[in-house]
Amino acid sequence: MEPLEYCRRWVEVPSDERGYRKACVTALAEATGLSPRTVNDWGPNFDRRPDHVLHVLRMADMLNQIRKIVLPPDYPQK
Repeated sequence: MEPLEYCRRWVEVPSDERGYRKACVTALAEATGLSPRTVNDWGPNFDRRPDHVLHVLRMADMLNQIRKIVLPPDYPQK
């Protein structure tokens, strides 16, 4: 899954609002286990991301979907 697609699905800040990119970088860093600085270095559209990130983000997406379906809304997320 491409980083921008992951952000569209899981970042709650609208893409046209201020702070979207920062929220996206934070979400990607959290999902991949990488530092926000590393994620930020992938470029404005995350085009320079490593190939293995696609697989990691797909797995993170599947886990997020499972959490959304199975866990109650008040369940602690961390």
